Amino acid sequence: MLNNSKILTIQGLTLIFLLFLWFVNPSNKLIILFFFFLLGSLVYLTKKLDISLILTYFLSSFFLVGKTYFIQRFDISQFPYLMQFYPMGLVSQVQISVSDVLFVFLFVYFIIIGYRKKIKFKKIALIDIFLIIFFFYGIFSDIFVSSNLFLSLYFKKNLFEYIFMYFTIKYIVDNQSFLFKSFLAVLVSLVLFEVFVSLLQFINSSPLGKALEANSKIDAYSGASDELTFIFRPSGTFIHANNFAMFLATISPIYLFLMIKSKQYIYKLMFFLTSICLILTSSRAAWLVTLISSLSILFYFEYHKRINLTESLSIKRILYFLIICVPLLFYSFPRIMEASNIFQKGGGFTLRVRQTQEVLGLISQSPLFGVGTGMAEVKAMEKNPNSVFAEFPSEIHVYPLLIAVENGLPYLGLFVIFLFHSFKKLIIYKKTLLLVVFIGLSSMITIGLFQPFLISNLLFIFLAFDYAKINEDHYGY
Repeated sequence: MLNNSKILTIQGLTLIFLLFLWFVNPSNKLIILFFFFLLGSLVYLTKKLDISLILTYFLSSFFLVGKTYFIQRFDISQFPYLMQFYPMGLVSQVQISVSDVLFVFLFVYFIIIGYRKKIKFKKIALIDIFLIIFFFYGIFSDIFVSSNLFLSLYFKKNLFEYIFMYFTIKYIVDNQSFLFKSFLAVLVSLVLFEVFVSLLQFINSSPLGKALEANSKIDAYSGASDELTFIFRPSGTFIHANNFAMFLATISPIYLFLMIKSKQYIYKLMFFLTSICLILTSSRAAWLVTLISSLSILFYFEYHKRINLTESLSIKRILYFLIICVPLLFYSFPRIMEASNIFQKGGGFTLRVRQTQEVLGLISQSPLFGVGTGMAEVKAMEKNPNSVFAEFPSEIHVYPLLIAVENGLPYLGLFVIFLFHSFKKLIIYKKTLLLVVFIGLSSMITIGLFQPFLISNLLFIFLAFDYAKINEDHYGY
């Protein structure tokens, strides 16, 4: 009971902290200072520095706040029609973020505790060896082939931090159950905050100019034949609405599970709010994947667990939910109808097919090491000035092909092996909670087949836990 009280306190403290940052809107330096205050508060509350560091770092990793520079990747003077959209050429954002500062402390702590505990690296699991090889293979391939080594290595920074967090959780943290419950508490507060921000953005039809927002401008759509002429898509504190949608699609199955199994009203509210915001993002891939994952969970409880869902999800509550969602259905209907144009010229499917064709050409030229992290569209435009990337100079919107073209087919293979064995471990324990986590992460990977990113911090922290040490009593069992 004492731990449960602490969990609720962590949840409340995190939400109050995020709302405080939002309304005060401090400078970057003050935001760093406030995150250290949060860290100190968590240490005082939990009496565990390792857990407090991980939770604070994880939370900060969702906010692109810090000292920012822009470095040109490619001069597009030979593409004058792109100048109005990219007046500085193709540039990349280089940032020393709040999470980078906190990571330094996490890194130092790992080294000190790792030395004291005398971690025997000979006992590292085979799956973790694949992860280490995966990371260093990407570094070596960048060194061998990248035309802008500094940028390519910089793009590996976040991956390094997330993998390091993964190993810290696996080999340093002893109280896995308390960390997992604390992590879910922080995640609840984070989702509530993101929902709050995205709803304000939707009402305002634009970002609100707050320091925590990654995107300060309104993204213009209608460049493709399967998009609406214009519609504002809230993104929370994420860089793009599609990133936000992937985040919501990943955690929605978890809140559906908690809504069914727990008596706490907060989880019913969470699933309802995430459903609303997911619709507002207008991400069709996330809609479809979330629908499938939700139906899978409902089917599992109804037919495998023999739980009568009408007792947890009463007809009256479902009716209320549908009535409230009717306006959202009208809002999303035009976006759904536009999906019929995805196969037309300029549609999303046609774009990905053309990108795939050109990327496969780049892969065939350098199958072992790729072209360098962040360099794929640059190399494609240099190779063929009439390529699809000259019309739409963005990463290929198929994540597996993106990492293959950047760092080679072996790099993709190592990542697939790591994911396969990690996902296999999730279901080997035959716990319902882990099945739901599996469905949530599978949703992320599936959406990644249509986008050039994953929510990697969420992916690695879920895969890091030793679920054999986590009981499910806290979640209604």
